[in-house]
This record gives sequence, structure tokens and C-alpha cells, in this order.
Amino acid sequence: MKKTVLFIILAGLLSGSASASKYAGEFMYVGAGARALALGSAYSAVADDITAGYWNPAGLVHSRSKSLAFMHSERFGGLISYDYVAYSQEYGGDVYAASLFRTDAGRIADTSDLQWYDTGSDGVFGEDGTGAPGDSGNDDYDPAGNPSGTEGNGQWDPGEELIYDEGRITWSSAADNALYLSWGRALSGNFSVGATSKVIYRKLMDYSAWGVGFDVAARWNATDAFAIGLNMQDVFGTYMFWNTGASESVSPTAKLGASFTWPVARFHSVFTFSADGDFRFEGREFASQYSIPEAGVSLDTHIGAELLVKDTVGLRIGSCQGNMTAGLGFTVSFSGHPVSLDYAWVTHDQLDSTHRISVGVGL
Repeated sequence: MKKTVLFIILAGLLSGSASASKYAGEFMYVGAGARALALGSAYSAVADDITAGYWNPAGLVHSRSKSLAFMHSERFGGLISYDYVAYSQEYGGDVYAASLFRTDAGRIADTSDLQWYDTGSDGVFGEDGTGAPGDSGNDDYDPAGNPSGTEGNGQWDPGEELIYDEGRITWSSAADNALYLSWGRALSGNFSVGATSKVIYRKLMDYSAWGVGFDVAARWNATDAFAIGLNMQDVFGTYMFWNTGASESVSPTAKLGASFTWPVARFHSVFTFSADGDFRFEGREFASQYSIPEAGVSLDTHIGAELLVKDTVGLRIGSCQGNMTAGLGFTVSFSGHPVSLDYAWVTHDQLDSTHRISVGVGL
């Protein structure tokens, strides 16, 4: 069975990256659960709760009780809202989960119907050098390549003035939605596998797209203290089809990670250290930490550490692609049901930091 899982992963790498669109799946890389995000998204070998449906569905086998989870965040200082809700339960020895993700950029102004003064690049009416006073004669005029310049060409060119008329501005929305249906099964006491099928609906103003994709995953608990996780996201390429007739695909991402845990009996605590690497195959260079341009391969790193005190309070810190993360978590019993409340602070090197709060409830 282990060889079969490996074969599926390798086949997906070869087939899914053939015609991928760079950055097409960016909205699916945000993550789920404030605990994982506070750990720098280094969670593929740690995931043992309902959020494993996103990070590594093979880890669902460690969460056999019925569970609900919610998360909301205002990303980059409120520019984008992000919501996540999930439900999981055991059935027939396997664990199943359904997760819904939504990213909403809010109202977007459509200014394509605005008018402009078709004056050419010098911004002044009149033929080059012979028109109205102030005509600088630099209207992109070229006797060989552009003998008529850009003035009066019916297009808005740099240097020309827009006529701002609010009545010509329309407003629309941009939102991405993804439904993940996940499954996890234990093949032995220390090895489990999982899979996720996903349905995607995207809307950008008057345009919309539907898409489907598939993840496969495995997790091996080598010892009580050491685990390895692998989630092959979009293993066969996730394909999206727009109502314009265009299509695009998301290339596979191999999320490989390891985790170490040490009990600190003196303080009734457990210390966890985790590290993940996201290997992508879509030719990223400047948008990744490390890349091999000739091979079209890139790598982003994730590191996290957690101190869990008496199974109640979690203190977390991490690094996500070189950006600092941190957070807190609390678990309490409410009417006999475990309730977890987690907070994550995620920085960004160019945009505002993001604050994320998630709630998990055992049913």
C-alpha cells in the first residue's frame, strides 16, 4: 500500500505540472486553523485535529470524535476577509471531514467605462509641435514606426487625462470558494493515508469559474516522538474553467514535513517542534524563498514551535516563508464538550499583519 501511495504522488507530479498556470491556486494556500498558522504553517506532520482535512488528511485518524471548527480573519489590514468552517466524524473506522473556505475581496470598482481626453502622451491637444501652446511635441511620434502618434487613436495611453465621472463607475465583487471533502484511514498503528477532493467556484466581477482537484497524503509516526507527513496537493493538477471559455490549472505542491515532541514532565507540558517544506513545480522565482529556475522548482519553508501546558494552554511561535508568526491557544470543557480557542498573528514583509481567530468544538 505504501508503494501504491508513492506511485500516485509521483504520477501526479509528472502529469499535473504539464500545463499549469503560475499562481492560479494562490487563494488555496492560506491555511486552516489559528494553531497551525501560529506555527508558521508547519503542520503536515503535526495535524491531529479537524484541520488535518486541509494540512494532511492522513492526520484525521487522530481526531475520531465529531468536531466543528470555525475561523475568520481580516487579511492585510482588512483588505481581504477569509472564512473557514469544517465538520468531521468517524464512520466505519475511517474519519471524514468537510471543509468550506471563502476568500472575499469585497467591492471592486470597475472603471473601464470612464472617458478620457485623447491627447497623446504629452497631454495637450494638437499635432506634435504645431498645436496648442504647451504642445511638447513628444506624442510618441515616430516617422517610421508611429507616424500618427497616439493622439486621437481611440485608446487611453500614458499621459492622457481621465474624465472622472462617478456615474460611469460600477461596483462588483471578487470571491473564491472551495469545498474540501476529506478522508483518512489508519493502515497500521503508526501509518495512515488520506485524500481530499475539492470543488472550487471563483467569481471576479462578471466572470466566474468552476474547478475540481484532488490531494493525497500519508503520515508515518516513526516513534512516539517523531512523525513525518506528506500532502501532495493538487496531485493531478486542479483545473478551473471560466465562463469566457478560458481555462487554467494549478500545478501540484508537495508539502513535506517532520515533527518532534518532548514531554516536560516536571511542568506537565509537551514541547513540539515542526518544520515543513512546500515544493512547487510552476517555475516560481521571485515569489519563493528558494528556486531552481532551470528546473522550474521552488521551495518555501515553514518552522514552528509550541509549548502545551497541561493540555490547556498553548504558546506558539513560528516562521512562514521567512515571516514571523505567533499565537496563543486555550482548551476548556464546556457542558462536557472540549472547546478550543486559538489566535494567530501572521506578519508580512510588504503588507499589514493579519490576525486570525479560530474556534474548535468536540461534539
